[in-house]
Amino acid sequence: MKVHLIIGFLLAVASPCFGQTPSASPTASPEITNRGKVFGSSLKKYNNKERQNSRDKQTNVESDDVETLRITTDLVVNDVLVTDQNGKMISELNQEDFIVTEDGAPQEIEVFSPGERAPIPRSIVLIINSCTPNVPYLKKSIAAAKTLVDELSPQDKMAIVTVDVRLLVDFTENKTLLKKTLDSVEKRSLEMRVIPGLGHYLPIFPGCGGSREFEALLATLNEMFEEKNRQPIIIFQGEAIEVTFLKPDKDAPYPIYDSIREMSDFGRFWEKGTSMSHLGFSDVKQAIERSRATIYSVATGIRFLGFSKKERMARGEISLENLYRSLGLRDNPRDTKVLGEFLTEVLTAAQTAMLRIAELSGGNLGFIEKPEDAEGVYSNTFKLISNRYLIGYYPTNQARDGKRREMKVEVRSHPEYIVTGRKAYFPQ
Repeated sequence: MKVHLIIGFLLAVASPCFGQTPSASPTASPEITNRGKVFGSSLKKYNNKERQNSRDKQTNVESDDVETLRITTDLVVNDVLVTDQNGKMISELNQEDFIVTEDGAPQEIEVFSPGERAPIPRSIVLIINSCTPNVPYLKKSIAAAKTLVDELSPQDKMAIVTVDVRLLVDFTENKTLLKKTLDSVEKRSLEMRVIPGLGHYLPIFPGCGGSREFEALLATLNEMFEEKNRQPIIIFQGEAIEVTFLKPDKDAPYPIYDSIREMSDFGRFWEKGTSMSHLGFSDVKQAIERSRATIYSVATGIRFLGFSKKERMARGEISLENLYRSLGLRDNPRDTKVLGEFLTEVLTAAQTAMLRIAELSGGNLGFIEKPEDAEGVYSNTFKLISNRYLIGYYPTNQARDGKRREMKVEVRSHPEYIVTGRKAYFPQ
């Protein structure tokens, strides 16, 4: 009984299929544009019929497993982070320190600037999971996000999106409005509602309609970055357990479906769960490849990546205990082991997806394991953004053939340095 209750809880926070009625949108402001009213409309193209038509039109587009950038101007711009083998950021490099090649051909750097002095203003979208069952994560994260708002340069703009695929505020430099919008997210999260049919009163936040993190990310990538003269950045905070409900495909970052099927009871249940979404991770990957945005993923909860299976299982048991407490339930020794294994698989898959999203865009992954970690994670994210080097060049190959081109950025005389950024682009 408790096993199905916990699975039902995960479904409630990770799926839009419970038929919840979204709550009214926050009071409209001058910053809420027409885009806010139709935000998410690009998701219609992912139904089966329109998906096939879209694929037919993109037969010349390669889908290699690399970080990709699409541009519509002759100037190719890439922002890169340089670190040593220990992860320490390397600052104070000059234009002459970098070597740039495209398809192996040397390129002359025409635009160069350290991040904090970048001549191109930033457009930052914060995607935040207001549906999380752990209110303290959200409370501390919002406080940290407000600090980030204070750090924005006068020419920077920010927008806020929630995982119920709502654009709460469009790009604005109005810091007061941004903070008020964040306050409204926190206020909404404190309200609770009952999910019928689960046999228990579970906390779920109104207006969420279930977590739709990947749809919110897709809508942001597809619809938010029309201005080509601004640097697009996404801060993507959430749990990403919805990845376990995406259709299995060749780009799935973790074999969650095979591992779940090995547990017979869960396997039968999971067959229903996987039918809840018409999206696959390939759709997310392709949207990232078609965009120019750098994504900084922020995962909430106990970290599973980088640990042995034994260590992950121990962490899964801790996660299970925390979940039991959040539901007001007592531990049941008879199902703790199998349910702990289940949660370990789900959360490992989710965090692997968050990492993959960051890697595809040339970004970074941070972890908020405890609510008080939020301030440090957001501060470090802004530090990473500010310490990237902006490098631009006019390619020697001026053909607009739409074919993928590899670009490589290196630091002269320092092969040991690690350069993180996008690895390819598509000229249009």
